Amino acid sequence: MFFFHEHARKINIWSGFIILSPYMGPLLASFIVNTQIWQWAFGLYAIETGLCLIAIIIFVDETYYDRKTVQPELVPNGPRWQRMLGIQQVRSGYIKNSFGEAVMRPVTIICKPVVFCTAFAYLLMFAWVVGINTTLSIFLAPVYGFDAKAIGFFYFTPVVAAILGEVAGHWLHDAIAKTYTTRHGGRFEPEARLYAIWFSMPFLVSGLILMGFALEREYHYMLAALGWGLYVFGIMVVTVAINSYVLDSYPEASGEVAAWVNFGRTCGGFIVSYFMVEWAEKEGTIKQMGTMCGVVGAAFFMILALQYFGKRLRGWSGPADFKTG
Repeated sequence: MFFFHEHARKINIWSGFIILSPYMGPLLASFIVNTQIWQWAFGLYAIETGLCLIAIIIFVDETYYDRKTVQPELVPNGPRWQRMLGIQQVRSGYIKNSFGEAVMRPVTIICKPVVFCTAFAYLLMFAWVVGINTTLSIFLAPVYGFDAKAIGFFYFTPVVAAILGEVAGHWLHDAIAKTYTTRHGGRFEPEARLYAIWFSMPFLVSGLILMGFALEREYHYMLAALGWGLYVFGIMVVTVAINSYVLDSYPEASGEVAAWVNFGRTCGGFIVSYFMVEWAEKEGTIKQMGTMCGVVGAAFFMILALQYFGKRLRGWSGPADFKTG
């Protein structure tokens, strides 16, 4: 939907809302349950989701189109409701993929080594975002004596950190791309996007270590908040770099690569949530978050390997070669 030089900034805006979402929910819910019955936290979410659905139906048109088409109009004419459901596209022959070919598109793209390795590395880096988010309130109450309202205020930390990460990324990713292009005679490779992760690693590691020590040794809650903020700031930069890399690598499969990156993020987050509390109670948050740092470091080595071998892997596996791109 956007020019190549706009990709990183647009992804940065989109990623900002993605990273903010798991923190805005607990933040608002904490204030709701402090004054209302807890069911209203879910009721408000249901109302918001319904309003979003109505707004999409009213204001958002179908954006799918074949980049290989020579048709002057990218979306065939027809009743709006038929375009929304894909009926008009099928009738007009605009959608060339059979059902089987459509099902195989995500399978084809995850078999590309670059996409698989990137999604897996992102899973290892992002998993702790959801894990910490879903269990942190369990530690804040006994360690600092926080009630629901105080926990709500504590959630302003990741919200601010994500916004700062979005602001920093607004210039960071473009600056990296321009510097790389200038040094390589006007030639740009998708692997250049991954240099932003070098910038984010100190924030990820220091944030986890500081948070682990603060929770176990009961440092001032502001230190725990600072550690959390550093980690969220770093993961915001990582998210944009990862998405930009896979989308630049396979622009003809933007929907599929984005889906696999999102799968990695969601899958990792929900898996670790099941054992985060038991893990912390058994070994303490210092060892727990130290291990998290080790996992994040292993993921970073995967990123380094992609920077070195990524171009060759893309050449070896070839393009997605879909009927529609």
